[in-house]
Parts: sequence; C-alpha cells; structure tokens
Amino acid sequence: MAIVIVPYTAFGPLKFGKTTKQDCITLLGEPLEERASRMGVEEFVYEQCVVRFDRKTATVHECTLLPYTEAWVNGIAVTWDRTFLRLVCEQDQSPRDVYGFIVLVRLGIAVTGVHDADDGQLALTAFSRGAFDDMLPESTPFVMP
Repeated sequence: MAIVIVPYTAFGPLKFGKTTKQDCITLLGEPLEERASRMGVEEFVYEQCVVRFDRKTATVHECTLLPYTEAWVNGIAVTWDRTFLRLVCEQDQSPRDVYGFIVLVRLGIAVTGVHDADDGQLALTAFSRGAFDDMLPESTPFVMP
C-alpha cells in the first residue's frame, strides 16, 4: 500500500495535529515497537514508517517513511534516488540543508541519504508546520550536485 503524503496535512490516513495514539493504532494496527526518542518523544514503529507524537497534545506530529516504502509526496512518486530529490527540489523552489537533512519547507518534508548516496541514512520525514523553523536560520541553501 502506497502512503500518500499531503504537505502539513496527512501521512497516509494519519492527520497531523489530530490523530491520537489510539487513532493511530486503529488506522495502522498495533506498532511493532513503542519507544521514546532521546528527546523524550513517543514513537510508534511500523514496518513502513515511524510515527512521532507531540508531547503536549499527544497527536501525530511527524512521520518518517522508511527506505523503499512506496509513497507519493504532493503528486511525486518517492523513488529513493536523485530523480525524486530533483523533482521535489524543483517543486519546493527553496530547499535548505539543515545538518545534513534536505528540508523542503513548502512540501513539509525532510530527506536524507539521497543527496549524498548514503543508503544507511535513507529516510523521508513529513512534519507539522513549524517543526524546522528554529533550525532554518542556521541552514544553507541546497543545490543539487
């Protein structure tokens, strides 16, 4: 099943800022693992993704698509290569490099592992509005190599 990512709105059936932990279980099933990140953020790990919950509202805040999972972002197929990265960079028009993550603010996603051919770091994260705002001042423009 392909996951459709709608910028700042949805990650498959999950809605940013609205889907609760119980809703997530109802929609995706029991997670393979429940854990807390180093920052204390609660995470549900599934075969295709990792779902993170806001500490204040306990609703979905961020989702990471795991490598080679079939997905679409704003009408673009995630192909896990530079072709995909080039297309989303063109659509976003202002990609930023934030500590090795290519952040596409207009699309509400961050991509890693594709731009530097580091398969061990492959991931695509869809996030809620404001998630990268505090890091953007320290970022640099990203230019496709």
